[in-house]
Amino acid sequence: MGRRARALDGGLYAGYVNIWGDWAAHLSFAGSFAYGHNFPAEFPIDTGHRLGYPFMIDFLASNLVPMGLSLTATLTATSAMLGLAFPGVTYLAAARFLGGRAGAAIAVFVFLLSGGLGFVYLAGDVQHFGLAALAHLPREYTLNRDVNLQWLNPVLAYLVPQRSTLFGFSLALILLVVLWMAVRERLGWQPFLFAGLVTGTLPVFHVHAWGTVVALPFFWALFDRRREWGFFFAPALAIGLPILLWMWPPDNTSICGDLPRIAGYCIQPGWLAFTDWQRQGALYLFLPDVVWFWIWNASLLLPLLVAGHVLYRWFPTAFPTWFAPMWLWFAVPSVIVLQPWVWDNTKFFVFWALLGSIVAGGVLARMVQRGPGTAIVAVVVMALLGLSGGLDLARASDFSVSSVQFTDEGGLKVAEWVRTHTSPTAVFAVADEHNSPIPTLAGRRELVGYPGWLWTYGLADYVQKGEDDKRILQGDPTALDLVRKYGIDYVMIGPQEVPRGGSRAYWDEHGTKVYDDGEYAVYRVGNA
Repeated sequence: MGRRARALDGGLYAGYVNIWGDWAAHLSFAGSFAYGHNFPAEFPIDTGHRLGYPFMIDFLASNLVPMGLSLTATLTATSAMLGLAFPGVTYLAAARFLGGRAGAAIAVFVFLLSGGLGFVYLAGDVQHFGLAALAHLPREYTLNRDVNLQWLNPVLAYLVPQRSTLFGFSLALILLVVLWMAVRERLGWQPFLFAGLVTGTLPVFHVHAWGTVVALPFFWALFDRRREWGFFFAPALAIGLPILLWMWPPDNTSICGDLPRIAGYCIQPGWLAFTDWQRQGALYLFLPDVVWFWIWNASLLLPLLVAGHVLYRWFPTAFPTWFAPMWLWFAVPSVIVLQPWVWDNTKFFVFWALLGSIVAGGVLARMVQRGPGTAIVAVVVMALLGLSGGLDLARASDFSVSSVQFTDEGGLKVAEWVRTHTSPTAVFAVADEHNSPIPTLAGRRELVGYPGWLWTYGLADYVQKGEDDKRILQGDPTALDLVRKYGIDYVMIGPQEVPRGGSRAYWDEHGTKVYDDGEYAVYRVGNA
């Protein structure tokens, strides 16, 4: 855990590339709460917009700053605490769903080590690099877009970088178990009400978890009608929908190109299975190519889930029947791109995989119990399921090959100065890089942040703001007018701004230099 973000040689390093990428946003959100008086919550990386990202995980982290932890330490601490709890939550939930401990343990293994068949490249890597490749793995084996490996191991895709899933996955499992037990054991209206009240708050913890915990029980209620369901759905919707509407992105920023669309969302049958039928129009290849795509990406998870439905008598709790509606979480994103970035459809697939891992665990546990022959097959299947994910987790823990510099010593120093010498509500014009030290480490708002994030958040004004931000940094003739228009208090010219044409000469003349270490210069330009 300690290697997620660490100081080294005066700078700050992330232990894995997705931490370098995604934790920049989480540092910005947490820092805005800890240092930036961000209430009512707005995006610190695109001022003027309500904070539509599930921010509770970062609000939790920010509350540890007054206890003496650094901002980076608060993210590591909260991720460690919730990350260590997740396997236990998954095990306990799976034990309830399956009615046994063996399948529950296997389910944890299946999900946490999930990956495809990319391990087949390991032999070639050993042949090319020698046995040193085993000590320092040269590549990722669950994500390689050149060979259409798209299903990055869930720990590395979600639990570590996208911190809101630490709440979302666990809360979804807990609430579904509460409802499942309430239905099966006829516990009365109280557990339904409890689950509904907690579910209502879920959007600020994890939006997709809220959708799953509301939608899956809807199908359960269709087949097990009872008045107690009202005690669940009433608060879950009455509390959750207003929160969801408050968080809803102002724009649909999906870009479909030549693809058809429905209600603004792109239609892309097969998701990322770029297949022969798409290239050559051979429709009959669609199904086999999509099936192979998922075997290639998720190993034997898909066949195991199908087997779970066929062999439903192996399950004393009939869990595959309760799981069945989750196939919609697989089918719909396989046709409709529900996010601006097509890869983000995994935010739906991952809940199918999470609950599907419990089905897979039940099948594999029963195979182990039936006799030596099926037990051997089960062990082989588990190896095929987990080898690629295990390799990638091992590689991610190797700081020598997976670390990336987040910022240099100068970035740390200017961030500390800004925190202690500027107003908590000050707005900065800086380069629209994701790891700018001003929003990520100083907790201050910026005119516009990394455009890739803002596009996926549905904030279409990033295009105009990005152009205006560049004009301000360059000292365009309109720069001072833009400073007044956007209420900019400070301009920083540093290593990220200079390649964008950031002009020290202009701001030496038109601003008041308040900080300069030779590499980073901060200018007061507004009424700060």
